[in-house]
Amino acid sequence: MPAPNRIRPYRELLTPSLHRRFTQAAGVSLLLCYLESFFIGDSWSLIWSWFPLGKAGIRTLLLFLCPLLVFVLRVALLHFGSRSTVSPFHTLRRCLAAKDVFEVLFCYILSAWIFTQIYIWSVPGRADLEWIIQGRSWERQRLNERPIYLRSHYLMLALLQTVHHLYFDYDKIPRSLNQTRLGTSPKDLPITAVKPVEQIKSQLPNIAQQLLTISVGASLLGPFIYSLTVRNLAWRTSLFWARLFRHDIPHATELSILPPYHYTLIFRSAASGFLLLSLWRLSNLAFGIYVAQDPLKRGQPISQDARDPNGVLINGLQSKKSLVKTFAYWELAQISGHFPDRRVLIFRDIDRAGGSTWGQISSACLQTIQGVNARINGYGQPSPQQQAQSRPQGVQSLPRIGTPLKEGQVMMNPPPPSSRREMVETKVGSFAKSIGNNPPSSYGNPLSPKTQQYLEAARNKLFTPEQQQAITPAHVQSQLDTYMTRCLQSWVGQPFRQTFARRVQSIVFGQPYSELSLLVDAIESLTNLATASIKEDAYGTVAKDIPFILRTYILTYQTIERFTATLPVHWTDVHFSEDQRQTEDILIVLSALRTGLQELVKAFGGFAAELRIEAQHLRVAKAIAGIDDA
Repeated sequence: MPAPNRIRPYRELLTPSLHRRFTQAAGVSLLLCYLESFFIGDSWSLIWSWFPLGKAGIRTLLLFLCPLLVFVLRVALLHFGSRSTVSPFHTLRRCLAAKDVFEVLFCYILSAWIFTQIYIWSVPGRADLEWIIQGRSWERQRLNERPIYLRSHYLMLALLQTVHHLYFDYDKIPRSLNQTRLGTSPKDLPITAVKPVEQIKSQLPNIAQQLLTISVGASLLGPFIYSLTVRNLAWRTSLFWARLFRHDIPHATELSILPPYHYTLIFRSAASGFLLLSLWRLSNLAFGIYVAQDPLKRGQPISQDARDPNGVLINGLQSKKSLVKTFAYWELAQISGHFPDRRVLIFRDIDRAGGSTWGQISSACLQTIQGVNARINGYGQPSPQQQAQSRPQGVQSLPRIGTPLKEGQVMMNPPPPSSRREMVETKVGSFAKSIGNNPPSSYGNPLSPKTQQYLEAARNKLFTPEQQQAITPAHVQSQLDTYMTRCLQSWVGQPFRQTFARRVQSIVFGQPYSELSLLVDAIESLTNLATASIKEDAYGTVAKDIPFILRTYILTYQTIERFTATLPVHWTDVHFSEDQRQTEDILIVLSALRTGLQELVKAFGGFAAELRIEAQHLRVAKAIAGIDDA
């Protein structure tokens, strides 16, 4: 019996595509490194200053290590969708728990250190950036603080870039969903995208202006920050490493009183800082643009080259990896709207292990859409782990600390105690019984009435009625609430605000990253395949699922609308207004569902009786889609 054909995993076809995009983005960064190697070189020869087989080529390859670290970082933290957290503080806490902050900081610091060494090695001697100052014949050798300051300056830029990277979430792959927001069916839009090079060129002026501002500002503020923070530490660290390699440096080398803030050094820090920031920013930009291209290869879907394209696509839709699953749904959306041959292949593939291709694809898409309802209905409910912890466990008896109960004639008076221990037990027991049988009248207030009268008289003498009112618990709580509100309204409280939009996104679209693109692709794919099945489905496998798809769209739409209308506002959202309940991401999903219902009603509304679509569901679908019930 021949072995069944093995279905290739979707990731095996996706990985070469991502490799091509990686190399294309790396080519852009390599070209930038070549241009920068020309500017930082010490030779102005008409040939050797740019000739790739000379120093310029060596500097280019060494400089390429800086963006290469950025690419490695981006690959490790790559994700689609925004971070689903209720506040910036929770985002920071999650990044610290996942060690993302330390990975980003390490990569940028290492990249800055490599750039520093290459820059100091490349600049001419008149820049006075040698490690050791030789001095005259009668002077001792000493450390040169100019390269120490330059290294510290690049370190500060690395810290700034780390904050910028985490705050703006550079690891998110940008993807536009404007077509759904406008309510236009994706199948009516051609696959036309701006070339990545053109996208990079369009953003260059804005990026150059930003980097110029940052580099000039950092070069002007750098001397003050360096003097007040890291100057002594940087000097001692550099002196330690210098003595490991140069034994002729005296141990009594002290830091000079005047810092080396010459105008030439300030200019060099600004110019070289601009070059370093350009490497980082353009490398991130190129990586994001190239990876965000449509999942196509030579104008065809990625799975087209496989022996079993439908099996590979289904494998991607059912994948547990978020990246693989996102690209698979993205490709399905492209197939459903722009590739009729692949749609026909999906409809005709009815003999497959696990069910027909349409059945498995529709099941995966509907499961993604129904996940929204499950997350909304599960909001506020205890998780399975919490439910397991809250279940009553078997009662465990405490260890015995007293004497066992008496047996026999328990009504008779006990014999007098014969030992000291029995005497203590008898006295303690009698005292406890007396307290229990005759509780004090002032139970709950340890102060006697007379003591309370004295305290009341002292309070009236020391405080006025207004002062007594000011120190009441209710008034103190009111003042604390006022101060807390003012703090939340200022920039200090901004990281702690749990805004309505963030809370809705974390609940509706899942965590830790939003599944907005996944959800929109699932809705669009189902809609396009269902409407195209009227002409292309020769076996009629799609028609029986139309009522269930219609009900799922209606239920999801109503659930989202009801949830956004009734979700209570968190007390830290001090700038909330009722018009903010419909967030941008929610409007995108509602628009996709509305467009889907409109397409389904137009295509199958005339066959409602034959398809067993209930009249009530058809009426609700028409109302949501804005179709007159004629």
